[in-house]
Amino acid sequence: MVLIILLILFSQLFSCKKEKGTNQIDWQNESLSLTSEICKKFRECADTEWKTIPENLKKFTENRLEETNCQKRFRESNAYKLIGGDPNQIQTHYKECYKSILSMSCGDLQLGKMNQIPACVSFQKIQN
Repeated sequence: MVLIILLILFSQLFSCKKEKGTNQIDWQNESLSLTSEICKKFRECADTEWKTIPENLKKFTENRLEETNCQKRFRESNAYKLIGGDPNQIQTHYKECYKSILSMSCGDLQLGKMNQIPACVSFQKIQN
């Protein structure tokens, strides 16, 4: 159950709008690298929860957290395309949120403490 909540929070972080956006190769490469590390963190946190996830949700959850799919979803996001705000602010918020997520324990992530970090909250607003 906790993993499902984590997945919902994670999906909100990377939800997308279909707009063209800005094509900045350096940012796209950097943001994909950061996203890869965030996905890895969520996968590691999920590893301890697999026993509590209903069988019918395991495949869905594993698929969403798999690195290729995680990055694919991010490529469709506002942050990747630098849509929804000042491009420099988007990059700053994402980098700050990334640092916070990686420094958090799995327990803190499961408790939703990511939603108490101003940079992550600002970033989620850009993504939504």
